[in-house]
Amino acid sequence: MKRLEAMRERGERGLAPYVTAGDGGLETTLAVLRALDRAGAACVELGLPFSDPIADGPVLQAAADRALAARTNFQGVLAMPREFRRESPMPVVIMSYANPLLRRGWQAAAKAIAGAGGDALLVADLPVEEGDAMRAAAIYAGLAPIFFVSPTTSDERMSRAIEASRGFVYAIGRFGVTGARTKLDPAAQAFLARVRERSNGLPVAVGFGIATAEDVRAAVEHADLAIVGSALVKRIHEALEANGGRPAVAAQAAEDFARELMKGIER
Repeated sequence: MKRLEAMRERGERGLAPYVTAGDGGLETTLAVLRALDRAGAACVELGLPFSDPIADGPVLQAAADRALAARTNFQGVLAMPREFRRESPMPVVIMSYANPLLRRGWQAAAKAIAGAGGDALLVADLPVEEGDAMRAAAIYAGLAPIFFVSPTTSDERMSRAIEASRGFVYAIGRFGVTGARTKLDPAAQAFLARVRERSNGLPVAVGFGIATAEDVRAAVEHADLAIVGSALVKRIHEALEANGGRPAVAAQAAEDFARELMKGIER
């Protein structure tokens, strides 16, 4: 994740797309990862599909359901960074809920993710107060643990989440689930400025509802990374439905959308 830290030191901003692994098939997922790399993404979040994704809105819930229906499993997801790492240094953040990892044990799960070429671990329903075991296992395996902060996070808790995180800290741009549009109003921008001020040089990523180049431009006013999930997953799925499920079509849709979003970073 030193690539992201170097970006912050240079004052650069980046796009951090989210993809649900196995949505459209694992071949499609790998093609999309390659496409996002070509488009210039700073890193990618690769989501492990889960049956009860409580932080996700309807778009990502449906994507997880499709991936699970296609029998996507933990080992299948890890085949993606393993294959992708042979051709690209772009960091891959594995995003999961706690249950699939706890079933394996934090140490075993972290070791498997690192061994497959993953760079970081983000657990959507794991608060920093309960994250010591995950953090220790991740760091021991060579992964960057990532935690969340939100507009209601106290200064004390924010400092704890930032101190516990590596790679970047994830700032939630608004309340609710993923997918609903986010308007980064003055209050949200003040929150992001507060996170950045306290981050001690750690990159700040902001997500939840970013869907256009204009959204990206607003997001990176105080953050280093703009995370785009539901809008990208929807674009990929629509391309697959319209073109017979061909991975190359999904990849092209992902690349085109990522390049469109990157216009919000250009200066």
